[in-house]
Amino acid sequence: MEIVKALLIEKTGGPEVLKQINKNVGNPKEGEVLIRHKVIGLNRYDLECRKGIRKLAKFPVILGREATGVVEKVSTTGNNNFRVGDRVVYCTAPFGAYCERRIIDQKYLIKIPDDISDEVAAAVLFKGMAAHYLLYRAYRALPGAFLLVHGANGGVGQILCQWANHMKCKVIGTVSSDDKRKIAMHNSCQYAINYNDGNFVEQIMEITNGKGVNAVYDPLGLVTSKISFESLSIFGVYVSYGQISGAAPNINLSMLSSRSLFVTGTSMHHYKSNIFEIALTAMEIFAMVKRGYIRVHINKRYRFDEIKKAHEDMENSQLSGLNVIVV
Repeated sequence: MEIVKALLIEKTGGPEVLKQINKNVGNPKEGEVLIRHKVIGLNRYDLECRKGIRKLAKFPVILGREATGVVEKVSTTGNNNFRVGDRVVYCTAPFGAYCERRIIDQKYLIKIPDDISDEVAAAVLFKGMAAHYLLYRAYRALPGAFLLVHGANGGVGQILCQWANHMKCKVIGTVSSDDKRKIAMHNSCQYAINYNDGNFVEQIMEITNGKGVNAVYDPLGLVTSKISFESLSIFGVYVSYGQISGAAPNINLSMLSSRSLFVTGTSMHHYKSNIFEIALTAMEIFAMVKRGYIRVHINKRYRFDEIKKAHEDMENSQLSGLNVIVV
């Protein structure tokens, strides 16, 4: 038995509900490995779960879905796909990344290529998986399509915009303030708009020659849903993948039928539930990074004992881009 530090929540609420504990880590059973975490990805998904926007099945729970680490022990029975010393990353496993070490089923693990760092892997995999299913599955983006990407300065937003640009889409990124427009433009947006502008929809129509955008990717919800629907073209698709600002208002069929619009709410765990698809998508993400189509810049690094501070910064909109927790 080994005692390690972990951060859990016993109820939903603000950053103060994050509680550090000591927990025992045993030995891996068949099909499992023990990994020592190196870098933990910082995701708004964890913030939404902590606040209760996304429902959790039970408490207490150790948050965190994404991390890199080193395999320290393997099962003494059964087949092992990993060896002690392997560098691995995961982003679709059950909660539990907010700890120094953990036992994990090896089916969730991806080997990290030698030319990808632990920080890059931890920062990009979950968000890259999200960008992949948003562009290829939730709405099949084609060359020339106008895409409206809310939160273009955020972690998923930055990768989504770069990937969409590589696919030769016309990317309109939105941000919450004028000083963040440069971030959006730096991440391959052809246009950058402050979604708080009173003439937002007029700007969209001017860019699209009055037609509107083919799809909206919205992680924000309440503050952007109205202008999103007003910006859509005929047969346009509204893709929700988060509700950072609160739940979007109820959608009625009359509004949809006005332009034959489509709406979809998405979850990573529906689109990326198959280990073979996860592995193939990870390979594609790493290839995009290595070829320079996705540029990864770590905005801020937190220590393990600063996770609560990291959540406070996320909640107060003091973070943009890709951020990590170094264990």
